[in-house]
Amino acid sequence: MSNEIQIPAELQQVLNFMQAAPESHEGVLSIYNAIEMPLRHEWDKLPGSCHNVMASFEQFQAVVAYTLVGPCAELLQMIEKTNEEDNQANEEQAQALMQQLFAQGIKMMVKDLKAARRDMPLRNELIAPFKA
Repeated sequence: MSNEIQIPAELQQVLNFMQAAPESHEGVLSIYNAIEMPLRHEWDKLPGSCHNVMASFEQFQAVVAYTLVGPCAELLQMIEKTNEEDNQANEEQAQALMQQLFAQGIKMMVKDLKAARRDMPLRNELIAPFKA
Protein backbone atom coordinates (compact mmCIF):
# COMPACT_ATOMS: atom_id res chain seq x y z
CA MET A 1 0.00 0.00 0.00
CA SER A 2 1.18 3.47 -0.77
CA ASN A 3 1.99 5.55 2.30
CA GLU A 4 0.79 8.69 0.50
CA ILE A 5 -2.91 7.87 0.48
CA GLN A 6 -5.23 7.02 3.35
CA ILE A 7 -7.44 4.06 2.52
CA PRO A 8 -10.52 3.40 4.67
CA ALA A 9 -10.30 0.15 6.64
CA GLU A 10 -13.21 -1.50 4.82
CA LEU A 11 -11.72 -0.74 1.42
CA GLN A 12 -8.33 -1.99 2.58
CA GLN A 13 -9.95 -5.27 3.62
CA VAL A 14 -11.46 -5.70 0.16
CA LEU A 15 -8.17 -4.80 -1.56
CA ASN A 16 -6.26 -7.28 0.61
CA PHE A 17 -8.84 -10.02 0.09
CA MET A 18 -8.81 -9.52 -3.69
CA GLN A 19 -5.01 -9.23 -3.68
CA ALA A 20 -5.23 -5.98 -5.63
CA ALA A 21 -1.94 -4.56 -6.86
CA PRO A 22 -0.78 -1.62 -4.72
CA GLU A 23 -0.61 0.62 -7.79
CA SER A 24 -4.38 0.15 -8.24
CA HIS A 25 -5.27 1.33 -4.73
CA GLU A 26 -5.46 5.01 -5.61
CA GLY A 27 -7.82 4.36 -8.53
CA VAL A 28 -10.11 2.19 -6.39
CA LEU A 29 -10.09 4.88 -3.70
CA SER A 30 -11.16 7.44 -6.34
CA ILE A 31 -14.12 5.25 -7.27
CA TYR A 32 -14.90 4.67 -3.58
CA ASN A 33 -15.09 8.42 -3.01
CA ALA A 34 -16.98 9.16 -6.23
CA ILE A 35 -19.80 6.71 -5.52
CA GLU A 36 -20.33 7.65 -1.88
CA MET A 37 -23.22 10.14 -2.33
CA PRO A 38 -25.29 8.25 -4.93
CA LEU A 39 -24.70 4.95 -3.14
CA ARG A 40 -25.64 6.45 0.24
CA HIS A 41 -28.85 7.75 -1.35
CA GLU A 42 -29.75 4.22 -2.51
CA TRP A 43 -28.62 2.64 0.78
CA ASP A 44 -30.90 4.93 2.77
CA LYS A 45 -33.90 3.78 0.71
CA LEU A 46 -33.22 0.07 1.36
CA PRO A 47 -35.12 -1.91 3.98
CA GLY A 48 -33.36 -2.88 7.19
CA SER A 49 -33.16 -6.49 6.03
CA CYS A 50 -30.72 -5.35 3.31
CA HIS A 51 -28.66 -3.42 5.83
CA ASN A 52 -28.37 -6.63 7.85
CA VAL A 53 -26.50 -8.36 5.01
CA MET A 54 -23.50 -6.05 5.42
CA ALA A 55 -22.16 -4.83 8.76
CA SER A 56 -22.02 -1.22 7.53
CA PHE A 57 -22.57 1.12 4.61
CA GLU A 58 -18.78 1.47 4.29
CA GLN A 59 -18.42 -2.27 3.69
CA PHE A 60 -21.00 -2.12 0.93
CA GLN A 61 -19.31 0.97 -0.51
CA ALA A 62 -15.96 -0.85 -0.60
CA VAL A 63 -17.44 -3.89 -2.37
CA VAL A 64 -19.24 -1.71 -4.92
CA ALA A 65 -16.10 0.37 -5.56
CA TYR A 66 -13.98 -2.72 -6.21
CA THR A 67 -16.68 -4.18 -8.46
CA LEU A 68 -16.65 -1.02 -10.59
CA VAL A 69 -12.87 -1.05 -11.17
CA GLY A 70 -12.99 -3.21 -14.31
CA PRO A 71 -15.81 -1.35 -16.06
CA CYS A 72 -14.25 2.01 -15.17
CA ALA A 73 -10.88 0.95 -16.57
CA GLU A 74 -12.52 -0.21 -19.81
CA LEU A 75 -14.44 3.05 -20.12
CA LEU A 76 -11.30 5.12 -19.53
CA GLN A 77 -9.46 3.15 -22.23
CA MET A 78 -12.27 3.77 -24.69
CA ILE A 79 -12.25 7.47 -23.85
CA GLU A 80 -8.48 7.71 -24.35
CA LYS A 81 -8.79 6.12 -27.81
CA THR A 82 -11.36 8.70 -28.90
CA ASN A 83 -9.77 11.66 -27.11
CA GLU A 84 -7.87 13.04 -30.11
CA GLU A 85 -10.59 15.38 -31.35
CA ASP A 86 -12.50 17.99 -29.33
CA ASN A 87 -11.07 17.76 -25.81
CA GLN A 88 -13.79 19.80 -24.08
CA ALA A 89 -16.63 17.82 -25.61
CA ASN A 90 -14.85 14.57 -24.83
CA GLU A 91 -14.31 15.59 -21.19
CA GLU A 92 -18.01 16.33 -20.78
CA GLN A 93 -18.97 13.11 -22.54
CA ALA A 94 -16.48 11.15 -20.40
CA GLN A 95 -18.00 12.60 -17.22
CA ALA A 96 -21.51 11.74 -18.38
CA LEU A 97 -20.48 8.20 -19.31
CA MET A 98 -18.72 7.69 -15.98
CA GLN A 99 -21.79 8.90 -14.07
CA GLN A 100 -23.96 6.55 -16.11
CA LEU A 101 -21.56 3.68 -15.38
CA PHE A 102 -21.66 4.46 -11.65
CA ALA A 103 -25.47 4.61 -11.69
CA GLN A 104 -25.75 1.25 -13.49
CA GLY A 105 -23.15 -0.37 -11.23
CA ILE A 106 -24.88 0.90 -8.11
CA LYS A 107 -28.24 -0.31 -9.40
CA MET A 108 -26.79 -3.77 -10.09
CA MET A 109 -25.12 -4.03 -6.69
CA VAL A 110 -28.25 -2.86 -4.84
CA LYS A 111 -30.15 -5.58 -6.68
CA ASP A 112 -27.52 -8.11 -5.59
CA LEU A 113 -27.72 -6.87 -2.00
CA LYS A 114 -31.49 -7.34 -2.02
CA ALA A 115 -31.09 -10.84 -3.45
CA ALA A 116 -28.43 -11.68 -0.86
CA ARG A 117 -31.06 -11.56 1.86
CA ARG A 118 -32.29 -14.97 0.67
CA ASP A 119 -29.32 -16.23 -1.33
CA MET A 120 -26.65 -17.48 1.09
CA PRO A 121 -23.93 -18.04 -1.56
CA LEU A 122 -24.39 -14.46 -2.79
CA ARG A 123 -24.44 -13.16 0.80
CA ASN A 124 -21.23 -15.05 1.54
CA GLU A 125 -19.62 -13.62 -1.59
CA LEU A 126 -20.50 -10.06 -0.56
CA ILE A 127 -19.20 -10.40 2.99
CA ALA A 128 -16.18 -12.67 2.30
CA PRO A 129 -13.58 -9.85 2.39
CA PHE A 130 -14.67 -8.93 5.90
CA LYS A 131 -14.53 -12.47 7.27
CA ALA A 132 -10.98 -13.15 6.08
